[in-house]
Amino acid sequence: MKRMTILFALLMTVLAVSSALAQSEPIRIGAGDTLGITLVGDKDISGQYKVDDHGYIKMPLLGSLKVAGETEESLTKKLTEMLKRYYIDPVVTVVILERFPRYVTVTGAVRKGGKLPLRENVPTRLIEVIQAAEPEPGADLARIKLTRKQPAPAEMTLDLERFIKFGDPTANVEIMPDDVILVPAKQMMTVFVTGAVARPGALTLQEGSTFREAILQAGGLQPNADNLRITIRHEGQTEEIPVNYNDAMSQDPAKQVVLKNGDRILVPTVQEAVTVAVYGGVNRQGTVPLVGRMRLSEAIGAAGGFSPLARKWDIKILRAVPGSAKRQTIKVNFAEIEEGKADDPYLEPNDQVVVAERPREQFNFMTALSALSAIASLAWLLRRR
Repeated sequence: MKRMTILFALLMTVLAVSSALAQSEPIRIGAGDTLGITLVGDKDISGQYKVDDHGYIKMPLLGSLKVAGETEESLTKKLTEMLKRYYIDPVVTVVILERFPRYVTVTGAVRKGGKLPLRENVPTRLIEVIQAAEPEPGADLARIKLTRKQPAPAEMTLDLERFIKFGDPTANVEIMPDDVILVPAKQMMTVFVTGAVARPGALTLQEGSTFREAILQAGGLQPNADNLRITIRHEGQTEEIPVNYNDAMSQDPAKQVVLKNGDRILVPTVQEAVTVAVYGGVNRQGTVPLVGRMRLSEAIGAAGGFSPLARKWDIKILRAVPGSAKRQTIKVNFAEIEEGKADDPYLEPNDQVVVAERPREQFNFMTALSALSAIASLAWLLRRR
């Protein structure tokens, strides 16, 4: 529901822009229109022409011509070229004298389906028709089906979500009279989340939902969850597929895991005692138990907190690289964490946290300087008395 609310807010924003742009676009001729065609110097060809139900008109010399879908300008050029076979430098003008009422049919997951009138003398875009039809919350705007009769029969699938989110104009096509638009409902699926989550059980999700969406709907992981051993098992299969929790929970679409109907997500608990090591500028260096999903601040607290020598802005987390004897280095500025400018990272088993320290000589000098400053202040106060 929240996702749909965001989409409709975006829809209303782009609708205003789309309508403004539509004002400058040329009008296309449709069935039932009345055209005024003038050929300078020839009263037999000049006159009014009614466009038939199939989009054609009949003209002297030229016979039956398909004009539906043309603009005044394009039809003028087309007739000029055709009449050059009979006239030298023919001067042709085309004007739409009367517009026939136009309708588009909208069906599917909308509140106001059926025949909807198209605006007179202004091109209408798909987004305007969808907004007027009021999509249901479960409408799948990424798979809209459009069936077209004129100017040529065609069927297409349009992803209007891409236009709403990213301004991709390819989906926001101009709607022609007698178009039929089907807005399908989003397909739902069932996945199961078991183990150390806040609300284990069956979840009903939209088709194409991700691991991240399932975990969030299940209330997130419990403190004793082992996020390094989470697996997914597809329906009807026995193989359990490991999940990289940090990647799958990221905002990067390329790293997210798309689920299938019937998938089972297993979140195990921590089964054995694991530790992390904390060295450097803390009051109790050494290993501390890694309880559930422990953050850096919790590990430092378990190590007695920062020592007076700690350089909180210079912390390194040394983490084992899977399948290698090497360790990667993750730099952390704890001061930014305290200010809310950075996330407090989770630790993994056997991480080594190194808190840099100021040189003791510098610390002793600063301590002495502070003491002398305090003595000087006290002496000044005594003199004033």
